[in-house]
Amino acid sequence: MIIVPVEKKVDWKRPPIVLILLVAINVLVFAFYQSGDQELLADAVQTYEKKGLLKTEWSAYKAYSRRQSLAFELDESDPRMPWSIVSDPGFDRFMEKNHRHYISDKDHTKWRRARDQVEQYSSQMSGTAYGADSSNLKPLQLITYQFLHGGIMHILGNMVFLVLTGFAVEAALGSLRFLGYYLLSGVGSALLFALFDSSTSGSLVGASGSISGVMAMYVVLFKMRKIQFFYWFFIFTGYVRAAAIIMLPFYVCFEVYKYLDDDGSNVAYTAHIGGFLVGAVLVFLTQNLNKSGIDEKYIEGDDAQVDPFAASLNKLYMMIAQCDFKRAWEMLKPLKASNPSRLELIEIEYNLVRALHSAKLDDYLVHRLDKPGNPKNLVLDQARVWQNYGAQERHAISFEKKTALLQNALDADCLSVAENIFSDLKNEPQRELDLAMLAKRIAVYCQGTRHTGKATEYSELAAKMAHSNALNLGGAS
Repeated sequence: MIIVPVEKKVDWKRPPIVLILLVAINVLVFAFYQSGDQELLADAVQTYEKKGLLKTEWSAYKAYSRRQSLAFELDESDPRMPWSIVSDPGFDRFMEKNHRHYISDKDHTKWRRARDQVEQYSSQMSGTAYGADSSNLKPLQLITYQFLHGGIMHILGNMVFLVLTGFAVEAALGSLRFLGYYLLSGVGSALLFALFDSSTSGSLVGASGSISGVMAMYVVLFKMRKIQFFYWFFIFTGYVRAAAIIMLPFYVCFEVYKYLDDDGSNVAYTAHIGGFLVGAVLVFLTQNLNKSGIDEKYIEGDDAQVDPFAASLNKLYMMIAQCDFKRAWEMLKPLKASNPSRLELIEIEYNLVRALHSAKLDDYLVHRLDKPGNPKNLVLDQARVWQNYGAQERHAISFEKKTALLQNALDADCLSVAENIFSDLKNEPQRELDLAMLAKRIAVYCQGTRHTGKATEYSELAAKMAHSNALNLGGAS
């Protein structure tokens, strides 16, 4: 569930210093400190395999998996299995408690020495060292986990929503109070997570609990004032104008429902609830015990601050909700003209083409091949069109559009489609240097996804094509 207020704009007369600082710290921690996690994990897996621990611990891991109801099938020959085992701190704790049941006395010393070597690497990983471990929660982890993230999309999503909600809350509360309440929301988030998810297999990382607190601060600050919100609910998205305080119970009930219903998810719903409740309580207490601590003048600011783009988008969503797709299409045109790369507008355009001009959908998908901002579902449809096209239809698509689809296919993890496109492009004359660059992109992707054989193949092919291009240039001179 996502609820994002869209009316307030940043007041640069009082810049959101703490908000900017929080975003900067999160990004720097992820980019520099957490960048070493993958190398540590690779070293731990290499040691795990070298010491033969997979065979030694296999029966224990099967028992652990049954207990944890892990949502994947176990196959000892699967090359991904060592990565799953080593990156699961819950299994480490399971072995510490139960190793006597699975490791014989004569093998115990050898096993202990090997596992200590593995844990020497895994214990240095950011999530293990500074994530909020619900089974052994340390005071420092209550703060440090808020600045760690599990991947690029995790931090990107969190920072976007922090910026969207945080600047207005900082302006209303003041920078120092905003910082304190943000961190306290994160603490409450981790404590509630530890209370209800103490059996979880991993440590809690991420700023989403703290950001949930910021969202709660927003709705409590604006109380009965009608605010325009962007919402996401299952497959429905749009804008709604409602009293801010109404969103508080709605959000909490939704998160409770998802926690009870979405068994096995890696989303920390209880952490979201904890952060939201703490943020709401803190602002409520401030309103009643220290009214001078809140800038009521900023909160009661006039409607001149309403974002005209958001207002237009709201009308567009209203047309879609009424299934008036033709009027929605006409309303979309000026918005799209002034915001050609805006993701939500591309999504709307894509869906309206499907609704109004389904016979021309393939032409639209080809048209957007070299356009920026294509969402993943659109890229997957473009890949489908490519696979269904015959040789003549593929030949009619320009080299630039094919190149764009190849890169988009890699971004969408469609390696087979990217390879298919590259195979088609190899016949293009006088394109050796462009093809060498494309081969290098595929090699980098394969290296990152551990397709080592293909990474080597495409790296060698890139070098060969670059060399051929150099020879052709030399001959031409």
